[in-house]
Order: sequence, then structure tokens, then C-alpha cells
Amino acid sequence: MISALLLLTALVQLACVALLWTRTTRPARVRLLAVVGLGVAYDSAIIGLGAVLGAGALLETLSIGRFVGHALLTPVLVLWAADRVGAGQRLRWSSIALTAVLIAWGVFELAHLDLIPKEYADTLRYASAEPAPPIVPLVVTVVLLAASIWLLRRESRWAPLVGTVLLVGASGAAVAVPPLGNIGEAAMLVGLTAAELPRRSRT
Repeated sequence: MISALLLLTALVQLACVALLWTRTTRPARVRLLAVVGLGVAYDSAIIGLGAVLGAGALLETLSIGRFVGHALLTPVLVLWAADRVGAGQRLRWSSIALTAVLIAWGVFELAHLDLIPKEYADTLRYASAEPAPPIVPLVVTVVLLAASIWLLRRESRWAPLVGTVLLVGASGAAVAVPPLGNIGEAAMLVGLTAAELPRRSRT
């Protein structure tokens, strides 16, 4: 049941990527967001397929891609946020520096990654034997919250803030129920995607 839900989550995330690619003019930040969408969809799909693939070298290798994706792609949401709110030159340079630091931190954690199989309900995934403090996700989430509040105040867009708040709640609950982390990422992606879609005319 949970495995099927995760595969459905991956489809929702892929649908967001499709919307970004077909319903926007695809500036650089949208392309970055689409790549992040592919990364989180991959993450959900591999966990959803874990029980079918079974523990072993194949699933472990595929799982390494999940962690590489999070390490390299999650930080670029800082760049998305800076561009989406129309940040000034100084803030843009700061966002680039922060992104570089977060990626470097993620790569450092990858170098010490030790994966072991873990089960939850009907799912099987490879996870870190000693999970590191989620510093990178926390920093990125704070940036997204700030950008979401700006979008609400300046453009009356609720979706980014709702999606990011759901991500925060789901991430906290994922300590006890790991699949909620993927669902939270899907909620975030839906919200950020909505921030890029053109609004319908009321006329």
C-alpha cells in the first residue's frame, strides 16, 4: 500500500515537471526546478520499487543516486527562490555562495555515506546507517519559507507557502513515518510549480 502510494507520489512529481516544461516560458530557474522535480520523483520511485527489487547490489546502487540527487539538487532551490522573488544583485551573489556551500556540505556527507537496508510497512529502502543532522534541508526550507511569504504578500500566491509548510510538517513526521518525507517533497514541488504557472485571466 505504502509502496503504491510512493509510486503515485513519483507520478505527481513528474506531472509537475511536465507542467513546468509545457506551461511556462522555461527561464533558467524553471529548468532548475524541473531538474529538482526529476530528482525527487526518482527518490520516490526507487523507494516505491524497493520491495519489488529486493535488498541487494542493484537497489543499493540505485539508492546512491537518491542521495547524490539530494546533495546536488536540493541546494539549487536557493537559486530558484532568489530569482523568483527578483532579488537584487548582492542577494543573488549571496544565494550563489550559499548554494555552493550547501552543495559542498552535501558532497562531504556523501563521502561518509554508509547505506543499510531498512523496512517500513511494505517498503524497502537503503538509508544511512548514521543519519547526519538535516542541516542542508533545513537551510533550504528556511529560504523557501521566506520566498513563499514574499510571494504571498506581493503576488497573493498561497500555494508556495502551503506547500512549504506541508513539507516542514511532513519532514518532522518522517522521523517516525519515513514515506511522509517524500509526500512532503511532493507538496513542496506542487507549491513551487504553482508559483511558476501563469494565472488565468478573470475576463
